Amino acid sequence: MPTHSTPGVAVLFDLDGTLVDSQDAETLALQRLAKQLGGEISTDEIAHLAAGRRMQEAIDMLCAYIGVIPPVNALPRARLLAEELLEGRLCCVPGVDEALQRIEYPKFVVSNSPIDMIGDRLARTGLLHHFPGPHFSAYEFQTWKPAPDLYLAAIDGLGLDPDGVIAVEDSVVGVQAAISAGLRVYWYQSEVVGEACWTESVRVFGDMSALPEMVAQDLGSVGEVVYG
Repeated sequence: MPTHSTPGVAVLFDLDGTLVDSQDAETLALQRLAKQLGGEISTDEIAHLAAGRRMQEAIDMLCAYIGVIPPVNALPRARLLAEELLEGRLCCVPGVDEALQRIEYPKFVVSNSPIDMIGDRLARTGLLHHFPGPHFSAYEFQTWKPAPDLYLAAIDGLGLDPDGVIAVEDSVVGVQAAISAGLRVYWYQSEVVGEACWTESVRVFGDMSALPEMVAQDLGSVGEVVYG
C-alpha cells in the first residue's frame, strides 16, 4: 500500500465515539449511576452535559444536575457499569476500519480516556494494528479536553507541523480542544453543531467512508506518496 512519509504530517483521532462505539454505553452507565444515587436524568440530558468529557468530570456534572454529592466510589462504579454494558458488545464505529485502511498517513489516538483503556478498546474492536503508537492519554499528561494541551503535547511529542495535522473528533469538547490547538478538525457529526466552536477550520461529516478522500484532499499537497 502507498504510504505518505512526509515528516510532521499525521491524522489524530479521538477514541470513544470516533473510533469505537462506546458512548451510548457510557451514557447509559451514567444514567444508571444517577438512579442508584436517587436521581433521574434522561440519556439526552447526559449526552448534552457530558459528551467527550473525562468520566470524573461527567460524574461531577451529573451529580450537580441531580443535586447530590458525588460518592467517593462513583468513578469505579460508573466504569464497572459501562464495562458490564459493553461486555461482548463493544464494536468500532461503522465504516471506520475500512476508512483507516485507506488513509495513507500516520495515525495516532489522542483521547481523554486512560492509557490502558485506549489500548484495550482498540484491541477489542480490531483497530489496534492501525495505531502502533504512541497513544496520547489525558491521564498521562493530567490535562483534559476541551483544553488544547493534550493535542499540543501530541504535536510536540511526535514532532508534527500543526499545518500538516488533522484532528478527527465527535464531540463539542474535542472539537474545541483541537481548534484551540490550531488544528484543522473533521467533526464526525453525532450531535447538534455548537455555534461556539464552529469555524472555517472545521469540516462536518456523517459517514466514515468519506474520511479518506477528505484527508487526501486536505493533506495531498503536503507531501509526495512513497511506495514501500
